[in-house]
Amino acid sequence: MGARSILSSLPTAHPDHPTTMAIKKVALAGATGALGAPMLQSLLKAGFNVTVLTRPISTHTFPNNVRVRKVEYHDFKSLKSALAGQEALVSTITTSAIDQQKLLIDAAIAAGVQRIIPSEFGCDLENPKARELPVYADKVELEKYIQTQCQQRNDGKTTYTFIFNNAFFDWGLDFKFLLDAAGRKMEICDGGNKPFTTTTLAQVAQGTVGVLQHLEETANRSVRLHGTGLTQNRLLEVAKRVIGDEGWEVTESDCEAIKRESYANLEREPANWLGWGLGFLKVAIYGEGFGGDFGEKNDNALLGVPELDEKAVEELIGARA
Repeated sequence: MGARSILSSLPTAHPDHPTTMAIKKVALAGATGALGAPMLQSLLKAGFNVTVLTRPISTHTFPNNVRVRKVEYHDFKSLKSALAGQEALVSTITTSAIDQQKLLIDAAIAAGVQRIIPSEFGCDLENPKARELPVYADKVELEKYIQTQCQQRNDGKTTYTFIFNNAFFDWGLDFKFLLDAAGRKMEICDGGNKPFTTTTLAQVAQGTVGVLQHLEETANRSVRLHGTGLTQNRLLEVAKRVIGDEGWEVTESDCEAIKRESYANLEREPANWLGWGLGFLKVAIYGEGFGGDFGEKNDNALLGVPELDEKAVEELIGARA
């Protein structure tokens, strides 16, 4: 990490907030999901006492050192009871469940939870162009709701942190969003030379732990995690080196055209999220002016998140070939 990057990752000024105390008790919602599973592992490894919130029908088993509370996500009393005595809430449930998210926030504040880390992971929602994209409408709505509720209720004693990590690296490889390693296919947007941040699920989990270990410095603000910096052409170059350079199918796309098509698909078939949502995600990550490169402004140093080196990038790609 360069000197400028280190300096930019130091704590920045944030609004006044009550003095915060170190925490040990953390409630985790969504512990069985793609992000929730590594989140649970990181929280346990860091020594937190973790209570997992699960639905009554869940049959998932957890380690013996994890407390499990069955909750109804549409029932305020159920959620408040489960959150009683908890000092932090980390949510990794889907942001599209906006009503459940709001009720979870209400219950956390009513229960006196000290810090809320909502399911706002992903692209930088402080970027004006990114927050205008329909794919982030629920996230923006939830962001505003949390800010208002934390300020107006419980004398402001409940604080929040939004965690941005831009593109998920391993998830993006698993679902062939960034690159189809096994099929040797890749879509290059706008020439493929724009740097963008991509971060593994484990790095996001480690950054979340860092937030909980630095409550004062992260209260009522967003933090940015920079897993590694790549361009699409660089990603393709590494993939060809790891997998082999024969038989690749590379297509060229234009972000403005993708955006137009995504808006058209949204208007034509709003229920088909895959038909429009993925396109908007591509625009946010690769498009010009959407703030997808955290290389010069991130909180890695504060939160104890090391960047991926080239060997780690190669191994992640090679494991999916």
